[in-house]
Amino acid sequence: MKSIVYAAITATVAALATTAATADHRIHPAAQPITITVSCARYISKQVIWDRPMPIFLDGLITAGYTPERAESIGNRICRDEAFVGNMEGAGARMQQYLRDNPPARR
Repeated sequence: MKSIVYAAITATVAALATTAATADHRIHPAAQPITITVSCARYISKQVIWDRPMPIFLDGLITAGYTPERAESIGNRICRDEAFVGNMEGAGARMQQYLRDNPPARR
C-alpha cells in the first residue's frame, strides 16, 4: 500500500513577477522526499490575466511522476485560481491536497 507523507509548506515570495511555495511529499515512507516548488508568474495586476506556472513548478510535477500534459494542467489550475493571488500558503496547501487526492504515478 502506498502512503504519502507530507512536510510543512514553506511560503516565500521569490520576486515581483513570481511567487512560490514548496510542497514535499514521499510516495513511500522510505523514499526520498520530492520537493515541488509551487511557482507562478504573477504580474502587477491583482486580477488573474496572464498568470501561469513557472518551469520549476512544472519540472517538480513531472519529476514527481505526472505527465507533462497533466503537470501543465495542474500548474494552470493552481496559478490561475484567484484565491491564491497573494496567498501562496493557500496555493501550497491546495497542492498538498491535490497530491493526497491524486497521487502521481511513479515511473
